[in-house]
This record gives sequence, C-alpha cells and structure tokens, in this order.
Amino acid sequence: MYFLGNLLIALGQLIHLAISALELLIIFRVLMSWVGVKLPLNRLTRLFYAVTEALYRPVRAVMPVLLGGMDFSPFFALAGLYVIDRWLINSIIRLGYQLAR
Repeated sequence: MYFLGNLLIALGQLIHLAISALELLIIFRVLMSWVGVKLPLNRLTRLFYAVTEALYRPVRAVMPVLLGGMDFSPFFALAGLYVIDRWLINSIIRLGYQLAR
C-alpha cells in the first residue's frame, strides 16, 4: 500500500500543478483582454487562447453571454477549477497519505 499511496500523492500533486497553471493562464488571458490584445500575436498568445478556449467552451455552452455582452466564463472556469482542485484533488492526496502510512 505504501507504493500506491505515494503514487496517489504524486498524481494528485501533478494534477494540482496543472490546475494552478490553467488558473494562471485564465488570469493572464483576462488581463490581456483588459489591455486590448484582440488578435493572437505570437505562438505563446495563441497557446493561451487555445488552452483557455478549451476551458471556456463548455461554460459558454451552458451559460450564454449575459448582461450586455459581459462574458463570465473565465469566472466560472476558475470557480470550477477551484472546486475540482480543493475537493477532488485534495481528497486524492489525503487518501495517498493515509495509504502511505
């Protein structure tokens, strides 16, 4: 069980790191929209748009743009990532620590 516990801990921490990176990408894209970067200018900006659009698309399918064109999909994407990270990933890590004892 020690090996399985350590595997769950490592997997949980890796997923937590990926979720943190996605949260930063969302925040960066929101800041880019406030500054006025409309078109993808280089490869890095195109990557930000591609990754964040993959997160926004399911949110936009459920919740259309409301309040005169305000797009709340970044907020709901961040909230969803937060719930997944705090609830599911922390549970996996805690289970790993219990199995590793």
